[in-house]
Amino acid sequence: MPERKASTGDPGGSRFLSLKWKVLLTLGAVMLSVNGVLSWLHYQDLMTRFEEQRAETRARLAAQAFALRNEVGLRLQALAGVLAALDSVGVTLFQTAAGNALLRQHFDSYWPALQYGYGIDSLQVYLTGGEQLAAWTSSGGPEVQSTAQVTEAINSERATSWTNCSEVCTEYAAAPILSAGKVAGAVVVGSSLADVVNSFQRVTGADLGVLVPHVGPPSEASADEAFLPRLGLRAIPLSSMGSHRPLLRQLQSLPPTPPGPAHAYLSLPYDGRQFELSFLVLDFPAGASRPATMVVIDDLTLALIDIHQSVVNRLQGELLVSLVSLLLLSLLVNAPLQRMARTANAIPLLGRSAFAEARRRIAPRPRRLVEDEIDRLDEAAIDLSYRLETLERDVAAHAAVTEGMLQRISVERDFSRSLLDTAQVIVLTQSAGGRILTLNRYGRQLAGLGEEQLAASSFFELIGGDSLQVAAARQAVHEIASGDRQHVQLESILQGKGGESYEITWNHSRLAGQPGDAVMVLSVGVDHTERKYLAERDPLTGLVNRRHFQDILRRALVDARRSRCDGALLYLDLDAFKYVNDVSGHQAGDALLKIVAEEVTHVARTSDRIGRLGGDELGVLLHECDSAGAVQVAEKINRRLAEIKFPGLGASHRVSASIGIVVFSAAKMDAEQLLTNADIAMYQAKSKGGGGWHVYSEGEGVQERMQSRLHWEEMINRALANDGFIVHYQPILDIASRKVSHFEALVRMRAVDGGVVPPGMFMEVAESSGLIREIDRHVTGMVLERMELSRRTGRRYRFSINLSGVSINDASLLSFLREKLAQRRDLAADVVFEITETAAVADFAAARRFMGAVRELGCTFSLDDFGVGFSSFNYVKQLPVDYVKIDGSFVRSLVDSQEDQVFVEALSKVAHGFGKKTVAEFVEDERALNMLASFGVDYAQGYFIGKPAEEIP
Repeated sequence: MPERKASTGDPGGSRFLSLKWKVLLTLGAVMLSVNGVLSWLHYQDLMTRFEEQRAETRARLAAQAFALRNEVGLRLQALAGVLAALDSVGVTLFQTAAGNALLRQHFDSYWPALQYGYGIDSLQVYLTGGEQLAAWTSSGGPEVQSTAQVTEAINSERATSWTNCSEVCTEYAAAPILSAGKVAGAVVVGSSLADVVNSFQRVTGADLGVLVPHVGPPSEASADEAFLPRLGLRAIPLSSMGSHRPLLRQLQSLPPTPPGPAHAYLSLPYDGRQFELSFLVLDFPAGASRPATMVVIDDLTLALIDIHQSVVNRLQGELLVSLVSLLLLSLLVNAPLQRMARTANAIPLLGRSAFAEARRRIAPRPRRLVEDEIDRLDEAAIDLSYRLETLERDVAAHAAVTEGMLQRISVERDFSRSLLDTAQVIVLTQSAGGRILTLNRYGRQLAGLGEEQLAASSFFELIGGDSLQVAAARQAVHEIASGDRQHVQLESILQGKGGESYEITWNHSRLAGQPGDAVMVLSVGVDHTERKYLAERDPLTGLVNRRHFQDILRRALVDARRSRCDGALLYLDLDAFKYVNDVSGHQAGDALLKIVAEEVTHVARTSDRIGRLGGDELGVLLHECDSAGAVQVAEKINRRLAEIKFPGLGASHRVSASIGIVVFSAAKMDAEQLLTNADIAMYQAKSKGGGGWHVYSEGEGVQERMQSRLHWEEMINRALANDGFIVHYQPILDIASRKVSHFEALVRMRAVDGGVVPPGMFMEVAESSGLIREIDRHVTGMVLERMELSRRTGRRYRFSINLSGVSINDASLLSFLREKLAQRRDLAADVVFEITETAAVADFAAARRFMGAVRELGCTFSLDDFGVGFSSFNYVKQLPVDYVKIDGSFVRSLVDSQEDQVFVEALSKVAHGFGKKTVAEFVEDERALNMLASFGVDYAQGYFIGKPAEEIP
């Protein structure tokens, strides 16, 4: 393909067609198409009218043909009636043979007059039985072929007529002969239809003929000029039939022709002319396979020529008008287009900075009566030349400024490059297929990659430790590259070359570029390995927390089943630990827990794992250990604890633990069951007086647990039925104003003896049995009634209500809230529902839907236990909550723990970054409150602020 030249103002530089010719050719094509369509429509209209006229003409010709034939028949009936009415005719028929002679003598005298005066070709006399008595025929005249019509005339005593076509077509008429009131016979006269055919041609101008079946032998048919071999019929030479026999020989078959005056027709071209043939049924001779049929031949050639000539004349006239219109249009647009071409040729000069030359060539018209678009184009081009000239001077003036800006940009680029290399985050760019394009210094250090290794490295190889993480990363990069998503956040393990593993949170987004550039994905990774380690640890003892210990326990069960090696779980609960807290305070209890954790760690092997399961409960996982070995470890732990000398304890107080032991191998149990069984064994050990151990056996404690469960289910149902639940309200302080802002509603159960049962006694059974749904609805109703009562007394409070994870998936709770709040719409703004992170994450999608529906009612939400898992950062971003509650495990030892201080401050900043307000629970002294204020925490809750109480102060 030849290279297209750049536009220089010369049309010869590329394929060029003047706008004038484009307009003329387009309009010419349109006019030609319109004229063709109009002529075709005119032709269709003429043909439609012609067909309508032909239909009328055919009907008229058929009517005239039958009318002429019927006229002849009526004339013959009248003549036959006159002959039959002669007195001598009837008398002679009743006589003997002498009467027959008299009849012949009588009609012999009339026959010449009938033959030459009336054109009668035959005269016959029949008796009543249908026997022919006498007959007179002209030379070659036909005889009656059937006596059926004669018999009909005798029987009906009425004259009748019919047509019979064999060699020639003859019209017959029969009249009954009456004598002395009786029918003596019948007179039959016959006359050729030649007069009918000749009359028809004179009246209509069309030719008429008759087609009859051939009744002779086949040998005679081939020698007969009137025989039509394709039809098997003879064409009787009436009218000008002889000249039309070649036309009739073109027929392959006859169209179906209905009897009577109805007719069929067809068009047939012959010898350069167009004919129309109409077919009329006459009679059906005896012994013939087809009826005799009249055929009307009408020449349509001249009419069709007139139609075509009319269409041609119209088309010629329209084309002439179109040609004249195009010539006039060409003359009209020629001068304006020349002016436009002159301006178009001058415009490229502006690109070469020849502004004065361009203005000289454009030269707008100095005088003009009426402006047009080209005049405005000339003025715009002149104005553009002045603007470009000014702009060129401005560009030159700004060149120096631009040079200075480039220098500053270079400095900023170096700064950005230095920032990327020194920032403690991974900054990586990759292609849509995951190939690493750039990686900053920090990322190369963690991955252990050199500059020369980047080109052959893939992002998915860096996180190749987990196939699910790799699949998620591939999906995220693909969606960003295709434009389906703008930003994706994922977590994965980064594998270093030295075998190190780093917990990385990646933020993937698409880099904006020029259209047509290859797609690049920016991936920024934050290493939170250390923070996740802290999230898995108990901040007080440094042991793994309950959640992480359960994960370790699950993996240990899988390994035990695979390796068929025994293992054991020890569940420790310190004896009389409440005594330490009550006598020496919670800080002393925390200090003792640290010492106990250290001592248990010294007893355990390096392969064993220790975790804090609750307030004063520890778990020890022993790998490859049987029942005897677990008992030895338990006894060793208690001997070690007995040696603890802790200030503040009484001289008689000895530290000990009740230890439950569960041995597992191929047992079919999960981690939760294992912990439950160990807990049962621990209570068995505690029931023996403490400081001992108990090995769990299968089935142990089942009956007791079932009885306990049934007992608490009965208590819960009774409390729901008899208003046995009460609500205590704990104040929550607005730290900034140091005023109580709202209250948390805490459910309690009233015991039979009037005491108060804490929720820890019955809440687990309520959760597992599903009764928690009814408790949540019951408590919500009680709080709403309390709010309404407070409004009536002029006091307005906000209340925080806890919801369980089971209730979040309860559709009836949402209906209940809608019903209640519909009755008290003004209360919704003062209701805050609290859900735990565990409940929200159990069914994340359901939690989002439920929270969105409740927020539409006007309520707000608070996320409880915030900070226990590091994944909370993602949940607080995704969930539509208004408040986050910092877990009390970080607040209880806040004053004395620098790690907790750092973590609480970070949690507060993260929550505020997401636009949420923060609440700190377990605030037990003023120092902790002041420290929370310095961290920016919004609200505080704890015994220092106020204890839960049934009445609101």
